[in-house]
Parts: sequence; structure tokens; C-alpha cells
Amino acid sequence: MAITQASLQAIKAAPLSTVVEALGGKLKRVGHEFVTQCLWHEDTNPSLTINDQKGFCFCHVCREGGDILDYVQKRNGMNMRDAAEVVASIHGIVLETNDEDSEQAKLRRIEISKNLAKVEKTQEIFRNNWKSPEAEPFRAIWTGRFLTTEASREFEIGYSFSGEFASRITIPIRDYKGRLVGWTGRATKKDQLAKYKNSADSNIFHKKMLIFNEPRGLEAAREAGCLVFVEGHLDVISMWQAGIRNAVAMQGTGAPDASTLKRLARSVKNFVLCFDGDAGGQKAAEQFISVAGPMASAGDININIVTLPDGKDPDEIIRDGEDLYSYIAAAPSWLDWIIDTWASSLDKENASMITEVERRLRQLIDKLQSKALRAHYIDKASRILAKSDKEAEKISKQWGNSEIQQKAKTWTPRSPHDVRLAAERRLIRIYIHRPEKREELRPLVENISNPALIWLWERLKDLEGLSTIDLTPHSVMAVVAVSEPHYMQQLRTLIRPNVPIDDDEGVLLHLRGILDAG
Repeated sequence: MAITQASLQAIKAAPLSTVVEALGGKLKRVGHEFVTQCLWHEDTNPSLTINDQKGFCFCHVCREGGDILDYVQKRNGMNMRDAAEVVASIHGIVLETNDEDSEQAKLRRIEISKNLAKVEKTQEIFRNNWKSPEAEPFRAIWTGRFLTTEASREFEIGYSFSGEFASRITIPIRDYKGRLVGWTGRATKKDQLAKYKNSADSNIFHKKMLIFNEPRGLEAAREAGCLVFVEGHLDVISMWQAGIRNAVAMQGTGAPDASTLKRLARSVKNFVLCFDGDAGGQKAAEQFISVAGPMASAGDININIVTLPDGKDPDEIIRDGEDLYSYIAAAPSWLDWIIDTWASSLDKENASMITEVERRLRQLIDKLQSKALRAHYIDKASRILAKSDKEAEKISKQWGNSEIQQKAKTWTPRSPHDVRLAAERRLIRIYIHRPEKREELRPLVENISNPALIWLWERLKDLEGLSTIDLTPHSVMAVVAVSEPHYMQQLRTLIRPNVPIDDDEGVLLHLRGILDAG
């Protein structure tokens, strides 16, 4: 559902400084601007300038920045649509979409708001239950796991005496936007059928899309440099107590949805799997790799896998006084882990087993896009498959001479945002270089939404206000040359006199259609 142009303009006109503060950023006023820590590089001395009047942020160190949506996308690892919803919620802006009439959109928002409010109200009841004298036996279960009162407050632990989560300790689940959307309930009685129970899927609770502790864990992961996945919610909480605060857990599955992984990868590229030291933990790791492996093979993310002692989970490691972080720090890469796991049970006298393991290893290793990594793992796999060094050398040589399986080049359609930006840039280029088209194009140019292009359009109108003959590519280049660096970088390619211009009627009709569509 595409957001209407009117809603986008309202979003981009909203003060960025308010959003920065709402998302936890600290601002320092410098004249009519603010400075804060840059999101695009390791920034110990705040260097990101926030200008509400011009509607942009810019870092004078790494030369990165953008408008209010660019900031939120980078800050929260979101796509543009989700970023727009965050800004809208902070500033009280109603988002309208093109393929949904205003009444439908209103009803949808009302239904979601009602459900979110209901969940918040129920959470208050659960928290009050937890603090009541009647819940003392269940708080004892909590403290019996060496979990503290501070942790119960931080994670908003509750208890339900009746209803869907009757006789269960409730662990609130928040989505990646930080909204409370449901719970996982832990059984307190032996006769309860399931040890853990999740809220039913609804228009706010989508189990496959949810990661427990995502907002808190991602914030810590940006500093730690990696995100640690564990199997259990109590593992996450126990690790938080132990100072390992970049941990998250899936909602009842060993593998997040692929789109969820891509969302996480916008914020952090290094994933560590710290699953239980049993057959279930190994299966969970294999399920995770089945989804995330292609991203790792392509070099989009890095995955390391921890091997815990047999039968132990992260919480038990911590309670036993061991150093869980040492296990995490020593975790091998996912491909090393797979090769070592298969090698541990490989019977080199069993020809069919050797053939099957070699086939599976080739499938994984040949997908690696890095030639250096591929050569390394061919050598390692060859030594595991062979009975002697000579045989290993032969396998490695034959395998290494085979063609690398290149990543399939598939066409990916551009996002509506990218399509509109390209159309706006082309429109401005024609306006600058084709004076005879300006009268026709002026109403369209008034509707552009990109901050840099809006800035340029205001300068173009200033030049035309002096004299129409003053608006030439050379005069515009002179204006852009003294502009702020982030504008100059974006705009100079539009102005160069040697840029080919296609301004036939079909092109103009196409551009008009894109801008009218919003």
C-alpha cells in the first residue's frame, strides 16, 4: 500500500529533532541547529547536524545523512513505509494510502489501535497480579532460577490467574517498533499441556515475524557488533542479568522468517547462534542456516555458531558460574560448524556416506561468492573427506578447478520511493536544460518531495525571479557549487551540460504519471 504524496509531505515537514529525541537520541543546540551522534559511523564526538528548517541531517565527518525517513530507517533498521509509520506515530500524523480509501484506512487503524490498547490494559493486570501476595509461589519459581526483581521489572514479567494464560508466568512480547503485541506464557504446573504458550496470531501478533527482545537487543548489538540468538526467553533474561544484553530469541521456531532476517541485517551484520547443547539445539541451528545460509553465502551477513556442553543451555551455563561470553567469543563460522559436525560422525569406510557428505558440502561451498573463502573451505572439506594427504590434494585440485557457482543475477524491481526519486531527478534535469519546456513542467516540479531537489527548486525560482535568461546550466552549477556538500554531491550530475536529455512527449507523459501516482 503506497503512502499518498500528501502524507509523505507531512512526514517530511515534521521536525526531525523531535523524532531523534523520541528514539532515544541526545541533542545539543548549536544556533538554529542541533548536533547528535552519527548513526553512519563510530561517533564518540557528536557530529551529525540536525536542521529542522531544511528537513535533513548531515554528518561532517563521514559525509552521510538524509531526510527524516532516512534517519529513522538507519536508526531502527526499517524500510521506508515502517519509518513513515514511526514518524507519524510520534507527530500524530494520519497516514493515508493510495490503494485504500480513507474510510478503510481509518477502520483498519482503529481496529489495530483497539487491540494494542487492550493488550496494554491486560498487561497492567498481569503486572499487578505478579506483585500480589497470591503470586508469591510463582515469584519463587522466578527467583529459584536466580532471576532478579530488577530483571522482572525490566522485562515487565506478569502472572495470569485466569483466561488464556491461566496459571502462567507472562513474558510480554514487543514487535520491532517497540509496541506490546502479546505474550509468551510459561507453565507453573506440571499438568499443563505445553510448557510455553504464545498469544494467538492476530492483526498485531505475527509469531513468525516476531523476535523476543528485538528493540532492546538490537540497541545493544549495535555497540557489541553482533546479535546473539538463543532458544529460550529465560535465556535472554538470564544473559541480560549477566551483562550480555545483545541477545534475542525466536517465537517458537528455530528459524526466523527470511524477511525478518533481512530487517535485522539492516542494523547488524554479525549473527551468533547460541542454542542449547543437545539434539534440539543442533536442529534449531540447522533450521536457522536453512533460511540464513543463502545470505551468508552471498556475504550479506556473517553467522557464527556456539557449541555448548552437552545438555546445557545458556541460562544453565550462567547459573553454574561459567563464562558464557568465552563460548560466544570462540564460536566458529557457520560453515566450519557444519563441516566439523558432519566430520564428527563421518565413517570414511562408508562410501555412500562419503558421497552424500561430499555432495552436501559442494552445495554449500560452491555457493560462496568469495574466491578466497571458497578455496579455504575446499581445502578443509577435502582433508575431511580423504583418507590421506595425497587423496585430499587430489580432491582439492579437482574441486578447485570447477567453475564457481555465481550468484544468480535476478532483476529486482525498484521500490516506489526509488522510482519517484528517479522521476523527480529527470524532471529537474529537463527543466534546467530545456527552457522551452519550463512552463509545461512547472506544476509538476512544484510537487517534488526529495529534500535536495526541493532545495534546488527554490534556488531555480530565485534565479528566474531575477531574469529568465539567468537560469542556465552554468548559473545553476555556480549555485550548487557553493551549496552544502551533501546537496552538491546529489545535484551536480543533474546540471552538467554534457548530460544527454530525452524530453519527447512520451517521456514527459511517463514522468507525469509517476508523480501523479504519488
